[in-house]
Amino acid sequence: MDALTGQVNGAELATGGAGLVAETQGGPVFVLCMGRSGSTLLRFLLDAHPELACPPETSLPALVGQLAVVWSLIEGAPLSAERGDAPPRVPDGAVAGIRRMVDEMTGSYLARRDKRLFCDKSLGSARTADLLVQIYPDAKFVCLYRHPMDVIRSGLDACPWGLNGYGFDQYIVGSPGNAVLALARYWLDNATLISGVEERYPDRCHRVRYEDLVADPESVMTDVYAFIGVESAPGVAGACFSGERERFGPADYKIWATSAISTDSVGTGESVPAGMIAPPIAAAMNELTGKLGYLPVDAEWGTPGRPADPRNPDTIRGMAHASGGEPVPGAGPLEEWLRSQVTCAGDQFAQRWEACAADKFLVVSRAVAGGSEAQWLVDLAAGTVTQTGPADDDDDADDAAWSILGSPETWQTVLGGQVNLHAALRRCQLRYCSPGDDGPLATQDRVAMLADLLGLGSWPLAATAAQATGATAASERAVAPMAAAVG
Repeated sequence: MDALTGQVNGAELATGGAGLVAETQGGPVFVLCMGRSGSTLLRFLLDAHPELACPPETSLPALVGQLAVVWSLIEGAPLSAERGDAPPRVPDGAVAGIRRMVDEMTGSYLARRDKRLFCDKSLGSARTADLLVQIYPDAKFVCLYRHPMDVIRSGLDACPWGLNGYGFDQYIVGSPGNAVLALARYWLDNATLISGVEERYPDRCHRVRYEDLVADPESVMTDVYAFIGVESAPGVAGACFSGERERFGPADYKIWATSAISTDSVGTGESVPAGMIAPPIAAAMNELTGKLGYLPVDAEWGTPGRPADPRNPDTIRGMAHASGGEPVPGAGPLEEWLRSQVTCAGDQFAQRWEACAADKFLVVSRAVAGGSEAQWLVDLAAGTVTQTGPADDDDDADDAAWSILGSPETWQTVLGGQVNLHAALRRCQLRYCSPGDDGPLATQDRVAMLADLLGLGSWPLAATAAQATGATAASERAVAPMAAAVG
């Protein structure tokens, strides 16, 4: 029977009864990534190219590592000091045998898809990068990163009932009861491995940041395609969401209900409490984020006025991600509600909260996507509410002893009674921020005073009938347009 000819990873191959035999000249492309970093989106964008085939997660690099261990063990070659890790040097016979097996599998897949180059997207592949280079001296690596706090936020959202999957399990064992720290350690270990591959093989690596990818997918992928050695594919940002993408295997659980690339997930990690990350981990994390062009996770993390985009502005190519300045939906009704409540507070309120009513504080409405925000400085002693902001020339905002920040949607549900104020704070939907160490009692008093001011609790002493009637009417007027503005 005549041999069938095709292309595998840029080289001619022949198939016969014994399977595929390939002498490849262009190696496969491996995406080095971690969970919740946008790797499924990148896979879609690679697979949408007419010459590239990138299946769902195969764990092919891990399989190669296991084969190398078994083969080396059988041949009596040195093994790694760590059980399960790839040997320091795999025998030549093992290298040839593993490559032949991988070529046969990927060659069959490429032929079925009518594609030319194989790309693999498997979590944790950086651990086997040295072995992959031994097997494919011409392999290329696309190194994918995302800001650690956004990875943590995405990991918490993906595992609301406890961390599992994505490689998280071993980290929560080390810090039970602190999922934020577990995910910070997960990010640090994986990002360190990926950056190490970049340092060892700079000529065969190409860095991609998730934030750049979603902000300008066409330009970022043009660079990726050029690195791989294929032509650009205009319109790939839309073409990637098609029925041609295979659904088997692990993937981002949200992507099958997604039809367009969006920047809405950029900066969502600002709600993650940075104080839950142990100082040594935070320091190591910040050292690496600096190298990757990200802003550090410091005492200012998640506070009013901070840039919404977690990238260092000097590293953003072209038009920067939205960083504020746009009107905040729902800000007007929230301001009206604040003013009405401060006007109704009266002497009785001031006496009841004498310990903390003298302090000025900020109420902040900040959009989840884009970071535009509105700030109001509340001075109960003077009975005033003054709109201010991070870009103002005056120092009014600096006079605030503390602040409370939330999205327009959160303020709407809290003031409308759908979400309890303290529940929103516990979930970090609202965030209490203070420049100093207030202590739990001071914080508790301030939050309780805020709840009383906003009319959210039944514990405070009843106001006069006139005040209660006026506040109720103002509440109805304020919350209704806020719902319309946000919705």
